[in-house]
Amino acid sequence: MENWVMVFKKSDLPHLAAVRCWPGLYAAERESEVWLRCPMLHADMDQALRALPAMFSYRQDAQGLLFPLNGSTPVAKLPALDWLPMKQFIPVELPGAALPAQLTQQYGLQLLPSSEYHPGAALKVKLADWQTYAETAPEIRLSALHFALSATEDVLVMGEPLPPLPGVEYWLRDSILLPAAYDLEWPLVAELFNQRENGKGGDLILFEKDGNWQKIEKRCFVPASRAGIRLSYPGL
Repeated sequence: MENWVMVFKKSDLPHLAAVRCWPGLYAAERESEVWLRCPMLHADMDQALRALPAMFSYRQDAQGLLFPLNGSTPVAKLPALDWLPMKQFIPVELPGAALPAQLTQQYGLQLLPSSEYHPGAALKVKLADWQTYAETAPEIRLSALHFALSATEDVLVMGEPLPPLPGVEYWLRDSILLPAAYDLEWPLVAELFNQRENGKGGDLILFEKDGNWQKIEKRCFVPASRAGIRLSYPGL
């Protein structure tokens, strides 16, 4: 299997945040450089990596030899580095934040049971269940889905139709994901909350039944290809 290997200046580290959620990416520091490595399996990933301001880009073969992208002669060998998964190398803390007691002086934001039906937009499942499903699911079903993986090996799957897996289902109100059969008590206050916490629209806000919530960057979702899901296995 060939890998991408890219070398960046440390000052370019903020640019790597754009790809920190892609599965299978590893990074390491070396003096004034940052090295990035990942399998060459996904066209979307390849395109995203090519857009980064790398000083050098290589193909790495199974022996660790580095080749120019369009060359057939090795020019170097991959050095011994302390590789870390990208999410550990560029940590982003996304804890479940305690629900604010007040958004205004008059109203608090609460979740209440709802008798109104809302179609499911997301499903939180265990990584093992998601990987087992992906091994046999038709490609046409996977191609309609995107997923994001948490550090605790929970997977949030979005798309239609959602996979027939055990988990917690959510429906979507604007950019707020709410547990199935629950709704916000005050929709108008919910809109103000979304504007305050997600003014640029780059996040999803995920609510749990107990009122805790967290932000998830929309760019953390990747296409549900079989290859990409395999790269989510712990230790890869």
